[in-house]
Amino acid sequence: MLTSLAIVLGTLVSEDATCIAAGLLIQRGQIGLTSGILSCLAGIYAGDLGLWALGRAFGSAALRWPWAARRLSHRSVQEARQWLDRHAAGAIVGSRFLPGTRLVLYVTAGVLGLSGAAFALWSLIAAALWTPTLVLFSASLGDAFVTRVSPIVGSAWSSRIAAALVAFILLQMGRKLPDPRARRRILASLSRWSRWEF
Repeated sequence: MLTSLAIVLGTLVSEDATCIAAGLLIQRGQIGLTSGILSCLAGIYAGDLGLWALGRAFGSAALRWPWAARRLSHRSVQEARQWLDRHAAGAIVGSRFLPGTRLVLYVTAGVLGLSGAAFALWSLIAAALWTPTLVLFSASLGDAFVTRVSPIVGSAWSSRIAAALVAFILLQMGRKLPDPRARRRILASLSRWSRWEF
């Protein structure tokens, strides 16, 4: 139980590294195959939904920032939203297999208001395709697989840059919280997000 919980929490720090570690634990008989895969899948899916929710909760406020408002016209935002609505399946599933793209795309999907049902469905399918594959390769090939993929997993600089940008955005939002009007807008956004339905 504690191992499964540690795996779930580990995916929130590094999805790929945790899946590889789970595969090695399976290979060494320290956890079961089903338990390892499901723990990784649960953590990854929860993290994906969290990224979408982050974008959904703060998206409208972010689009109103002067910096964003100067660079993004209402029309360009609408076009991006329409494109994502049409290509949600390919974009979400594809990003799962392209290191460094998930954080940016999933937060952006929330910012642009992609349907929670569509995001939940396609991110689950993407995670269900990716997670068992990575865990099984690691469990089957062991250290040889780790040696091959460690340069890829260890070089997710674009993910770190994206994470820094998200942290910067959240800090900017935090600076606006003392303003009662900004606080009301944020609470209204959170209230709307909390009522979305699958």
